[in-house]
Amino acid sequence: MARRSGLRKEREPMKKLGCFQACRYSNRMVIAGTAVAVVSILLWGEGILPVLFGVLAAAGVAIIVAGCVIGNRFIVCPHCGGPLYDGPRLPTHIPQYCPNCGTKIEPPGGRMSQRLQEVPRNLDRS
Repeated sequence: MARRSGLRKEREPMKKLGCFQACRYSNRMVIAGTAVAVVSILLWGEGILPVLFGVLAAAGVAIIVAGCVIGNRFIVCPHCGGPLYDGPRLPTHIPQYCPNCGTKIEPPGGRMSQRLQEVPRNLDRS
């Protein structure tokens, strides 16, 4: 069967993960992986299928490792590319200034800041 190029949409290039978003993803993945590993340990004590214990433990460790890899790879300064963490420990938040080049790191405007900009400032509630 021949593929029709007209029916398939072209994919946009993947956006680079920002340091704030990477920190959020990394923290969530480490927490979720730890929760899965703890649940697997609790199931092991109950004597429920040892295979289920092994699968959950492996999945928990894989999620933790993936979170650490994302953190190590993408939690970098957007200006100089230097790491924003100290050693093997990943940060729970991004510093205000890069420890390598000293430039200020500002978070991108999120949904909440856009909503605040849309609200009229001169509202009288009398």
